[in-house]
Amino acid sequence: MRYEMLGNGTSAVEVTNVSTHGLWLLIHEKEVFLPFEKFPWFQDAPIGKVVHVELPTEQHLYWPELDVDLEVESVLYPERYPLVSRVHEAGEGYAPQERTAEWDQEKIDNCVLALLQLTLHDGVYAWKGHDFDVMNRLFEKGYILDPRNKNKSVFLTERGLVRSKELFEELFGKKEGGAIK
Repeated sequence: MRYEMLGNGTSAVEVTNVSTHGLWLLIHEKEVFLPFEKFPWFQDAPIGKVVHVELPTEQHLYWPELDVDLEVESVLYPERYPLVSRVHEAGEGYAPQERTAEWDQEKIDNCVLALLQLTLHDGVYAWKGHDFDVMNRLFEKGYILDPRNKNKSVFLTERGLVRSKELFEELFGKKEGGAIK
């Protein structure tokens, strides 16, 4: 009996094996091991949810039923993405600066929205390492999707992308002869 390939594979990413120590992920014909000690989100998850993985962009992995987003690079090079903050390891806490009524929240929101341009990746995602209150206000204004999740990135809406770029150029563009370059 002879078997023939009926067509090309349809999945650019798939979980090929799961053990008590971790899972194996095949990404574009490259297999990588994700140990549970470095990727704890999968350890106690039902197998049906672990194997449901998507690759929305070339550098973005997503497990919709677990609401887990990972950059492909963080899977290939987990040592570059430690799970524990050095601040917390040192026993220091995060202490936000005391807010005053004198601060202009609109200016702060505009500045953060502009700064999202610096970490923009895959065209629509930006790292969300900014103040929670500011990110929530940007969500309420329709510039980003809801930032309250486990994701390390936030999705900028079409309106948010346009406004973010405008603000970045306005706030940080070099001015020559009165015009921004």
